Amino acid sequence: VLCCSVIDLSVNMITLAFERAIGLKCAVEFEVADCTVKTYPEESFDVIYSRDTILHIQDKPALFRSFYKWLKPGGRVLISDYCKKAGPASEDFAAYIKQRGYDLHDVEAYGQMLRDAGFNEVIAEDRTEQFMKVLQKELDIVENERESFIQEFSEQDYNDIVGGWKAKLVRSSSGEQRWGLFFAKKN
Repeated sequence: VLCCSVIDLSVNMITLAFERAIGLKCAVEFEVADCTVKTYPEESFDVIYSRDTILHIQDKPALFRSFYKWLKPGGRVLISDYCKKAGPASEDFAAYIKQRGYDLHDVEAYGQMLRDAGFNEVIAEDRTEQFMKVLQKELDIVENERESFIQEFSEQDYNDIVGGWKAKLVRSSSGEQRWGLFFAKKN
């Protein structure tokens, strides 16, 4: 029987995960928690996975050291996250990062933080092109389903989502916003 622990700061995300897990033949524990505060015994996990959330963490090196400690030997980390291009950000992109409270690094620096935490076999890939294709596909779907989306949610929600996704595509196309995929192993 597969067993996993799922944590998130967002009650909405935990609720969604719980709903999706209903009927699955696995033991899943769900918890609303802050991964920068929460502790686990050493060598508790085989895998740690994070999708587009660590951009909110200001002290990534400390978090990655915790990940290393919590993983069993041979354990793996898989992370996707927003990144930025190497070098200084433009004034507009720097303002966006600050307004959102993000802590973004370039893909190589992100990978180096994992190495510095003790991980080996670190792979740091810039997957921005893939990210843009998926985002454009999702944008096309939402735009084609505009009326039903507005009926289920609101026109304001529609405008916020579509506007946000289009802005993300512009930032990514310009090279400012990047999307990284990171794999690391604890030997």
